[in-house]
Amino acid sequence: MVSGALAGLRVLDLTTERAWLSGRVLADLGAQVTLVEPPGGDPARLDRRAGAPPGRPNPAWPAFNRGKRSVTLDLARPGAHELFLRLARAADVVIESYERETLQGRGLGHAALSAVNPRLVLVSVTPFGRTGPYAGHAAADLVVAAMGGAVWTNGDPDRPPVRISSGQYFLHAAAEAVVHTLAAVRHARRTGQGQHVDVSAQLAAIRTLMNAVPGPYTDGSVVDRASFGAPVPGQPYRHLFGCRDGHVLATVPFGPGPAGYVAWLRDEGFLPPALAAYDAGRLASPTLAADDPSFPGLLTGALAAYFLTETKAELTRKALARRLMVAPVNTVPDLMADEQLAARGYFLTTGDLRVPGVWARLPASPLAGGGHVAGPGADNETVWRDEAGLSAEELSRHRGEGTI
Repeated sequence: MVSGALAGLRVLDLTTERAWLSGRVLADLGAQVTLVEPPGGDPARLDRRAGAPPGRPNPAWPAFNRGKRSVTLDLARPGAHELFLRLARAADVVIESYERETLQGRGLGHAALSAVNPRLVLVSVTPFGRTGPYAGHAAADLVVAAMGGAVWTNGDPDRPPVRISSGQYFLHAAAEAVVHTLAAVRHARRTGQGQHVDVSAQLAAIRTLMNAVPGPYTDGSVVDRASFGAPVPGQPYRHLFGCRDGHVLATVPFGPGPAGYVAWLRDEGFLPPALAAYDAGRLASPTLAADDPSFPGLLTGALAAYFLTETKAELTRKALARRLMVAPVNTVPDLMADEQLAARGYFLTTGDLRVPGVWARLPASPLAGGGHVAGPGADNETVWRDEAGLSAEELSRHRGEGTI
């Protein structure tokens, strides 16, 4: 059996929901990731959303925690400190996303972990990082989105900004944490020296703004809030359109450009006389929209009328044949039925849920992508007895005391 790229890497996962993705990606890459949960299991295994029936499983849990082992340990109890250090002695990485200084307060900060394992990499994912005036502030994903600038760019320009409908920015931070973890692990293997990796979700959110940050300092452009798909300065063509079964995106300036769309409309019988009057020379002009400000509205109005007569799939098929940039706006049910994702075996079934699978193909070191979801403490015997060295009597005593 071919091993994953990170086979042999041992990770202790102390993350909250903020950074579950970090351990999931490392597990996909072949690392042995062990969740450390309170006895009885992490309360986040259950769906805590408003209106959820009591006891319903959290659908996010199998998506982000599959492929991990599970042990139980109440870090707040006396004696838990020494038990966790037993695990840390054999680990390469500890990832956590508690409030700042939580581990330090339990005697498990970087200095304590390094004392028993100098090569250990400790990774902390927090809202604002561990330094600076906001370091001690708590924040939900919405706060990170707002203070990272992402909220300002979302929504319509004549209304207050809005958030993306589900949490995104701690996920970005968790993905960033994986990259920085692997850099720190490489350093530790070369030098024998671990370190404390400090990941700020606010900074991860800022990275999602792309050219909005450097724009004013490079070409003077300012990315402001705009209705999705509506014309904006520098891009006068509308690009979001309704169709028979939803919406499509159509990007006019690229590829064959306006001439390609005009030809399509002509062939479909939707070319109005006003557009038919434009000859090939005018349509090929790179300054057409600037020279004739009425043209973008004429073209996109005609496209809007035609697109309403076709489905997303038919429009995409016809556009591709003409090398025009048209793409379907997929809904979640569309994604679940998508033939490309099905061909790559992307979605996995775990229990009665379908969850995302592996996100890349590495033929020489395949991603694990297993659908197995460990129950709370499913690996207690293996980890505490065989790896941490507890005797049967010690394990029984710690269980009786509620520590394990």
